[in-house]
Amino acid sequence: MKLLIVNLHLDIGGVETLLARLIPIFKAKGIEVTLLLIRRKCNPELLAKLDGSCTIRFLDELFPFSKKKINDRLGEKFDIVFCTISYALIIGGWLVKRAGLGYPKFVPAVFQTQIYCEDSDAYYWRLTRHLVAKEIAPRSMIFGNNASRDIHAQKLGVDYSKSAVVRLFVDVDKYEFKYRQDIPRRKIVSIGKVISYKTYNFTMLDVIASLLREGHEVEWHVYGDGPQLAELAETVKQRKLEGQVVLHGALPYSKFESVLADAFLFVGSGTSLIEAAACGVPSLTTIEYSETPISYGFISEIVGFDMIEPGLDMPTHLLGDKIKFLLECDPASYREVQDACLEKARQYSGDSVIADYMRVFADSASNGSCIRVSSLQLLRVFTSFVGSRLQRLIFAAK
Repeated sequence: MKLLIVNLHLDIGGVETLLARLIPIFKAKGIEVTLLLIRRKCNPELLAKLDGSCTIRFLDELFPFSKKKINDRLGEKFDIVFCTISYALIIGGWLVKRAGLGYPKFVPAVFQTQIYCEDSDAYYWRLTRHLVAKEIAPRSMIFGNNASRDIHAQKLGVDYSKSAVVRLFVDVDKYEFKYRQDIPRRKIVSIGKVISYKTYNFTMLDVIASLLREGHEVEWHVYGDGPQLAELAETVKQRKLEGQVVLHGALPYSKFESVLADAFLFVGSGTSLIEAAACGVPSLTTIEYSETPISYGFISEIVGFDMIEPGLDMPTHLLGDKIKFLLECDPASYREVQDACLEKARQYSGDSVIADYMRVFADSASNGSCIRVSSLQLLRVFTSFVGSRLQRLIFAAK
């Protein structure tokens, strides 16, 4: 089987580290993988992990996007196009329309709550919703959990009850677990993109300010970049929290464990929650899009694999209350939280995850759908995207 994976970039992020784990295993299973990156934004360590496991191409290498150039650089025939984000779905469909590529079947993966069903009247989102709802067979969709599946089903009006729900895949055993009940309860760490749906990057500032007023000498260390990093830096400055909130920017992949060495708590979302728990750091969930600092609790308190999606049918807690519990509990209670979070993290290991991917790929190759996006549609997407960006800048200036 020949697999074309289309992703935005290969910088540090949950999807990117997941691909770095999956692709070498796909190769070992006999799948020939080409990874097409829309942007030239790459982490050298992730590139090194993929060396020899796949062919990596960048979108600008295909310019001027003639059939010959696309086929020469990508190849002439694929069985599956695996898309990880809405941009990838549209670009993949356009390349198929331009060059054929063997008219492969499309398998979109849903790794974020509303990745293909965002409520917006912009043409970009209308086209995305149409492609997923009308042209992709439900059996070719891969959802990271039940919540994202149910949200897409409700917003798109599609029955995804037979679609695959494949949990995140984390190699828990590669991390060194250590008990840390005796370290100072001071350093809180978050690792992830500073982006609109990860609202905790901003709501946590209220939590930190409140804890400081109550006499808790905490520090919050944020690792990651993204479109809202500059705004977050300015907000930290305005709140006069520069001494307690440290924005480190992008984190080298190899430094993940080292930045957690003296942390007593991890706050965040996605695969980093699981990886932190594997290191022995209690992992506290956040809720995407939430305008208030709330949580479903530590990962160990959650049944199933829905942890960060809004509107789940489970109790919510104030992030501040959960953090204060961990600040004030005795060493034995702290160790119990560590052990419970590790036990939850272990549920994300296992060969069954790979088998689920292989099953969806094989079924889609025989029974899936090939989508095509015209150059006119792509032009409308581009103008729609530019227009929305300009609108946000104008309103921000006011």
